[in-house]
Amino acid sequence: MDRSRRLGGRYRLDRVLGQGGMAEVWLAYDLLLFRPVAVKTLRPELAADAEHWARFRREVVSTALLGHPCVVAVYDAGEDTIDGHLVPYLVMEYVKGTTLLESVRESWITGPEHALELTAGVLEALDHAHRHGIVHRDIKPANVMLSHEGTVKVTDFGIARSVEQAGTTLTRTSVVVGTAEYLSPEQARGEHVDVRTDLYSTGCLLYELLTGRPPFTGDTPLAVAMKHVAEPPVPPSAHAPQLSAAYDDLVLRALGKDRADRYQTAEEMRDAIGKVLAGRATAVASPLPAPPPRDPGRERPVRRRRIRRPLQAMAVLLAAAAGTYVITGSHVSARPRVAAPSLIGETMTGARASAEAVGVRVQIRHRVCPRPGTPVGRICEQTPSPGRQVLRHAVLWVTLSPGTPHQR
Repeated sequence: MDRSRRLGGRYRLDRVLGQGGMAEVWLAYDLLLFRPVAVKTLRPELAADAEHWARFRREVVSTALLGHPCVVAVYDAGEDTIDGHLVPYLVMEYVKGTTLLESVRESWITGPEHALELTAGVLEALDHAHRHGIVHRDIKPANVMLSHEGTVKVTDFGIARSVEQAGTTLTRTSVVVGTAEYLSPEQARGEHVDVRTDLYSTGCLLYELLTGRPPFTGDTPLAVAMKHVAEPPVPPSAHAPQLSAAYDDLVLRALGKDRADRYQTAEEMRDAIGKVLAGRATAVASPLPAPPPRDPGRERPVRRRRIRRPLQAMAVLLAAAAGTYVITGSHVSARPRVAAPSLIGETMTGARASAEAVGVRVQIRHRVCPRPGTPVGRICEQTPSPGRQVLRHAVLWVTLSPGTPHQR
């Protein structure tokens, strides 16, 4: 697409932010309201396909129904001619930040508590969507943004459906929609999905935030999907020994094979996270291990003797759908490490200067200040702690003091 294009005569396309199999996302500028926006466009070569049009339309409608701080906001939608094709576009808020996938890869998740707080934000968005009758169906780290201010933003409702219309995960061409590493057992079998499907995927997301890897990996999307159906997940503490039993119980319940064994609502799962955080004295909050490089060649092959009749019944379905899954990898770059500067007692201006001096970044985390006597607007807590070795360009999370009543 020509970068000088103006969609709808209003949105100037500046540069590509990301690309997928179906759409492109551009950083654009709203010439009417003088603000940056993100514009998602259906690929011109797919514009003639009715199913892709329907999916894109569904994202527009689903996201527009939702107005929540943890959901990327929709500003506008329309159609324009691109490369000779009439193409739909969606105008959304531009979130300055990274995806949770990038945060895992770059070791920006600072500890188990941080992972729980981020997941709680995802569940806030899902609770709002579910109350409006929308099932996301593709929750994964790549579809969750983390703004520079520390706010979680769920995005990409492209395969979302209303609860009444959710039906199975099959398209008209009999392929399974979703991403293999975060796929629920019922999605893998092509069965009806409901709000608990999103909670399973959220459990997979939390597992990866805590351990640096998803609960199931394999050589192919088919192998991963089969594990979701047949194999019990390894407790997160097996990969991250500093995690307490409370973390294992939380995650493993979310990953129940039977939907009746999972949390039944996003609110219930968020409350369970709150209970673990409230008992943080028994949950060790050490830094998380770096995610190991993926080596698909060393994955254990799926053992045929473990495949039961339900798997045989779905084998043809998954084989046909295998090419539709997207398996993401993760690795940690070999960037140099630096000592985290001490930011306690500084203002945000001073903290950013101190952080930039050693090549790291600072973001605010909204939580109760553990040092109530700290002057208003000063940093009263930071993670990682001063002196700890962190990757260059990592994020230091800080809490600002609201001050005491006589200081306000």
